[in-house]
This record gives sequence, C-alpha cells and structure tokens, in this order.
Amino acid sequence: MNNDANESSAESGIDPPPVCNLALRDSEAKLRTVLDTITDGVIAIDEQGIIQLFNPAAEKLFGYQFEEVLGQNVKLLMPNPDHDAHDGYIANYLRTGVKAIIGIGREVTGKRKNGSLFPLHLSIGEALLGDERFFVAVIHDLTSRKRAEEQLHTLSRAVEQSPSAVMITDIHGMIEYINTSFSHLTGYSSSEVIGRNPSFLRSSKTSVEQYERIRETLLKEGEWKEEIQDRKQNGELYWALETISPVRNSAGKVTHFLSIQQDITEQKRDKEALQASEKRFREVAEMAGEWLWEQDPEGCYIYSSNAVEQILGYQPNEILGMSYLNLLTEKDKLHWTTELPATNQVREPFHRLVNRYRHKDGREVFTESTGKPLLGEDGRLIKWRGVDHDITARKQYEEERHELELAKQIQISLLPKTALNIAGLRVAGYCLPATHVGGDYYDFFNSDNILNIVIADVSGHSMGAALLMAGVRNTLKAEARKSDPMKPNQGAAEILHSLNELLHDDLNGSDLFISMFFMRYNPSLRQLCFSSAGHNCPLWLPVNEDTCRELDTEGMVIGVRKDVMFEEKCLSFQAGDKIILYTDGITEAQNRAGEFFGVARLSDLFTANRLESPEMSISNILKGLCEFCGRQTFNDDVSLVVLNIE
Repeated sequence: MNNDANESSAESGIDPPPVCNLALRDSEAKLRTVLDTITDGVIAIDEQGIIQLFNPAAEKLFGYQFEEVLGQNVKLLMPNPDHDAHDGYIANYLRTGVKAIIGIGREVTGKRKNGSLFPLHLSIGEALLGDERFFVAVIHDLTSRKRAEEQLHTLSRAVEQSPSAVMITDIHGMIEYINTSFSHLTGYSSSEVIGRNPSFLRSSKTSVEQYERIRETLLKEGEWKEEIQDRKQNGELYWALETISPVRNSAGKVTHFLSIQQDITEQKRDKEALQASEKRFREVAEMAGEWLWEQDPEGCYIYSSNAVEQILGYQPNEILGMSYLNLLTEKDKLHWTTELPATNQVREPFHRLVNRYRHKDGREVFTESTGKPLLGEDGRLIKWRGVDHDITARKQYEEERHELELAKQIQISLLPKTALNIAGLRVAGYCLPATHVGGDYYDFFNSDNILNIVIADVSGHSMGAALLMAGVRNTLKAEARKSDPMKPNQGAAEILHSLNELLHDDLNGSDLFISMFFMRYNPSLRQLCFSSAGHNCPLWLPVNEDTCRELDTEGMVIGVRKDVMFEEKCLSFQAGDKIILYTDGITEAQNRAGEFFGVARLSDLFTANRLESPEMSISNILKGLCEFCGRQTFNDDVSLVVLNIE
C-alpha cells in the first residue's frame, strides 16, 4: 500500500485493515528488539539536534539513562570543539545540503556523564518520516581497540629500540623481521636478510649440527639459550648470549620463532683476559714462592697453591676444608676470635696483615697477608681471595736489627763525650758507627795523674758483644786505678794480662775475643808505656820527622787462651809529637775498585795534619776516607783517637 492510498483511507475515515496494523506493530517490535540488543549505540536527533532516540547500548557507553537525555541537545555528549560547533554543523547542512560526515563515518571523541572522554567511530545516516527529518548515529566504542593498538605500538617501539638484537623467523626459519640493534650488531640491513635463513651468520666454530640441535630443543623444550659465536657482514666474529623462543597462536600452534641476541664479545674477552691474568699471576706467584689461597665465607680453604708446602710444610690438599684459624699460633688464634669480627661479617679488604702460623714441624712462621672479599651482585660474600708472603726471615732480621740498635746505643754510651785537656797533652776520639753495629770501643781517663788511653775491637756484632765491651770497660778502669805504673809488674802489659785471665772463660764460651791497645802516659815525664793484645799498631809522628812510626809490641788477642804474656814498651816524647790509635775499620775500608784504604794512606793523611788539633785531624782523616770510598757509611766501625803532645 502506497502513501496515497493511506492518505485516501484516512481522509475517508476508513481504518487500515487489521492485518496492516499487525504488521506495523510486529515491525516496530522487531526494530525495538534490534535497538535494545545491538552492541553499538544508536542515537536519533531532529533538525535542531534534540535527542529523540537513545538505545540501551548508548546508555551504557555514555552513562546516561534515556530519560536524562530525551529532549537534550546531542552536543551534551561531545567535548569541545565539537560541543560548541555542532549546531553550526547542522545549520550549514540544512542551508547548503553539503554532506560533511553523513554517510561517511569517522573517528571522534565522546564525553561520558562523568566527564571522561573515550574514542568512538561515528556513522551518521539521514531519515525522513513524513515532513520530519531525523539524523541517526551509530556509535562504536573504540576504547579496547585503541588500547590494543597502543599496546601493540608500544611493544613494536620496545622491540625496535631494544639494545638487544631481535630477529623473528617463520616456522621454517626464514627471517621475517629484524630490529635496528640487529643491524648494528651484524652489519646487515633489513632488506639484506628478510626471507633468508639465519645460517649465513654461522661462524666456523658453530657447526651445522648445533643449529639442528637448536631446532630440536625448541620443539621439545620450548626455549633454547646458549652462548654462540656468529659472523658479521664484514667477517668479524662476535659472541652473543642468544635466547630463542617459539611464538604460538591462539590455538597454541607454533607460527614463528623469536631470537634475542645480547652481544657479550667484550665480556668474553674480559673474562678470557682475566683468566689468563689469573693464570699468569698464579704462575708468577708460584715461582716467587707466594702462597695463593681462597677461603669460603666461613674462612675455610677452598683453594691453595703449592707454595703452602714451602711456607707451612703442608700439601695443598691437606688444608682444603680447614679453617685458617687452625693454622695460626694459639696467641694469634685467640686474637682473631676474641678481638676481631668473624670472617663472614667482614666486607673490607685487608693489606699486609702480619700473621703467625704454626709450621707443620711446630716452629713459628710469620707471613704478610693481603686479602679481598669477592661479593655477589646482591652484596653477599661469595669467598675470600688472598696471598701470603713468608716474612719469617725478615722478622728475624728486624729483631736482630733491633738488638743491634740497642747494642749500638750501649756502644756509643761507653765512649767519652768530650776531648780531654791536661797539662802538656790534648786527646780526642771519634767513632763512626757502621751500617751494622761493630764492637769498637775507645776511652781515655785519668788515674793518679796518669792518662790511660785504650782502643779495642770486640769480634762479633751482637748485643752480647756490646754488653761484653761494657764489662771490659769497667774491668779495665778498675784494674788501671788499683795499679801503680811506677811499680814493677803493674804497667800496661800486666793490666792486659789481668784482663785476659778475668775474661778468658766468658770469652772462650761465647766464641768472642778482643783486640786491644792500651797505653799509659805520664805527663810529668812525658813518658808513654804501651802494650798490645793483637791490635793494630798506633802511628807515632815525631815532631822532627816526616814519616810515622808504628808503636808495636807482641801480644795475643784477649780470650784465646790463658797465661798469655804481653810485651810492654816505654818511650819518651817531645812537644809537637802526635799519636793516632785506630781500628781496622779505617784501614780495611774499600773503594769501588776494591782497593783498601790501608795504613800508608792513613799515615799520609795523619802527617798532612801535623799542625792540626786532634779534633780537626780526625775530621780531615774521615773526610779523606769518605772521598776515597765514595760513600758516607761503612760495614765496620771506624774509630780514631789522636793525641797531641804540647
């Protein structure tokens, strides 16, 4: 039935047949059902933009109920700028008939009741019902699709910008995608590898069989991860930590393979260099006798080099599993366990720490220990690594050196502090201590208007020698003061004889002996009586002569045997005579050519200083000695005593 027939029936007052009403109602019911169940929103507006239809899907999308929007302008559902411009859109279309959006569809933004915005696809159609024009909009929510697109875009950017090389192949292993890092790592561009099998990357160290095993592992276990060596486009080899995983579709079927390579070439080189360095270090340490070790966090040995046998007498396998505390002396063990924190609580390295170990044979061994903790990425202590250097000999030397320093102090304390002036005589002495302490001793002192002068040298460089010299000094002074040089058998020779008898047993038991020259000068008589116990002969420079004479007497060194007789001589002197007493430290000093300074050079220097004071004579002789030897220190003491008779 056409519209003219309907209008004619209405004008005539004739109602439509019942069958038509039923069809119309059925059609409306079906349309309502469609509008109520469709998942897209449907909105109908009139020419003024007033909402006439708002289906349940639209209610869900925008958060409004139909009653809330009925009669409202549709721009209620739009954010700016569309909100303010929408009425103009409709007016322009009604005026010009130009369709800007009708029948086209586009993506726009909707505004919910709560003010939130969401993306949607808008399709608009135009309908005429009689004289009324309606615009019908179908709205599809794009929120989920946009979110998925954004996630996909983010994932794509992440893969493309990843610092690791990424490659995707199909099920047959043909490359479908590579990222930028892959190109940077291998030198191949995307166009050069798409559609190719990755085997062109294989180096000579990666066999075909290994590639086949990769595929088998992927199909069985689902993932393959291993270090692999590949070849770049320029032929350069590189190492990569490669992980290959299957990509499955929604049905669980493998459709692609994802490969991720992390370049570890530098790490491999560093690791190999470190291993080579450690090997060389251990080899050098073994040759140098250094004891290399590693301990677990509890201080138990998990590695030991062979040097432990040289230092402590143990085979390396004998100390594995043993705590370092069990190798220390009881004193050091008590120190470490009571005064210091436990090994597993320490995180700082230690340097040149002195330890006292107990050798397998029971003796003490000193070592200098240096260690460093090796920590994991989480800061957890993994183990200790260190090296011990045997310093037992050094410690013994230091102890002996300390003893020698004390001996030197004793030695120096025995010497006269100033020169001596008495009527008709001036005497001065000097001792230049050696690098290692010797046993030189000199002294001059008065007893009953008699000047006693002595110079001596004790064999051996030790505290014992210094203490012995102190005893000799006191004994000599006691013997000199109780004797009368004017009486028979109480002269210089008799004093040396008494000293030998008194000291023989002590000297013989200690393997020490003493060389000594002893003289007694009577100023009133200008007479000098002297005796020697195997010592260097002093030099006498008479006032009217140009050469020196030796003051020589027979006598054995003190301490070799008892009942030794010593020869004594007496001489008269004149004003201007000079005498020098010395130890063999000066005559046996050598220059770089190995020549000895000798008695002749000493005599010449002494003669050249005939007119000088004893102090200046000594100073000039020492200067000449240093110039001859080319150094300021000597291996033996240099002692001088000079007398000027006035």
